[in-house]
Amino acid sequence: MAKTKALLALVALGFSVAVQAAGQSEAERARQLLQKTLERSYPQNVIAIIMQRNGEANGSMQRIQVQINRDGKMRQTVIYPLSLEGVETIDDGRQSATFLPDENLVIVQESPKLLPNDAGTRINLTVRNYGLKLGGCATIAGRTATIVVATPKARELETRRYYIDEKTGFLLQLETMESNGKPKIAFQAQTVVYPAKISPQTFMIDLEVGNYQKTIYKRRGNILSMDSRGSSLGFEPILPDRLPMGFELQDAQINDSGDWRSVAVRITDGPVKGTVYQWPSSEKIGVKASSGTTTETAGGLKFVVAADVPEAARRRLLNAFLDAARRQADVPSLLGQTFQLELIGLDETLTRAVALLLAMPNGGGMPSVLPETW
Repeated sequence: MAKTKALLALVALGFSVAVQAAGQSEAERARQLLQKTLERSYPQNVIAIIMQRNGEANGSMQRIQVQINRDGKMRQTVIYPLSLEGVETIDDGRQSATFLPDENLVIVQESPKLLPNDAGTRINLTVRNYGLKLGGCATIAGRTATIVVATPKARELETRRYYIDEKTGFLLQLETMESNGKPKIAFQAQTVVYPAKISPQTFMIDLEVGNYQKTIYKRRGNILSMDSRGSSLGFEPILPDRLPMGFELQDAQINDSGDWRSVAVRITDGPVKGTVYQWPSSEKIGVKASSGTTTETAGGLKFVVAADVPEAARRRLLNAFLDAARRQADVPSLLGQTFQLELIGLDETLTRAVALLLAMPNGGGMPSVLPETW
């Protein structure tokens, strides 16, 4: 009897080890597949038409054409709805320009491709903050997609289902799971082709076309270090030491022009990217409330958190910045004594453009085909 029990125990142990090994193998395959979607370059050119959740209104969708070359240069053009028709973002690898024709405004940011490739860092964050597994296969836009399911450890975040073209790594569809377990499409490819060539002119940026008014964000050295904070802004950006739910500070760019002195802080937990805009609350900017953003004031600054996550998650992220702002306001600032705040009020055109900027998916200042990009 004792030998039988021992044999059964060994069999059970062997089965457990085999199941665990199989689980690790599946998780590793899911990790490798998801990392493909986070890379900044592609093994092929891509031209696609996608339907994407509209940040301006719940339940409505944007129709966007996206063109990407092997170097990761990208052009995205909104086709629908009419309120955003013709809005276009071009990333030429050096800078990213979003053209807003109705506002006669172009918003320029430095391309993330100027920074070191962060795909490895982001996938490590993903593994830390989410459980990964495979969820079968599906056909999207005529392509076979492998499903990767990312289940968050933070209760405020949603489970995400990635439909990935395994041959190319292109993300064909993204779903988020509502609290009732019902999937909600964040975006879905309608057509996808992988052409041999895309004209280089597709990714050329001409900032003089149309005589657009320009709002320009730039990096000023390492803004995440204390010695460069506020050097040309007139106020100290708020950069919390720690963020909730596994999010981390990733990058920041500043706009120190007279039109709208502000900071755009990029944050990520791996699969999700968001932006936290901040500027002096004395500046009267009429930013409308919109889906995907959460707004509040503290320490003399206005904060807008823009991210495609539930309101409870945005609120927790916002509170981290608010708490840091209140603590900073309690400490006398030498910077505040050195720089005099002289901000120019925004006109109606720029005010509406700011509202559009914050209403766009991911709050990155562009209609993004991938919520992971900005």
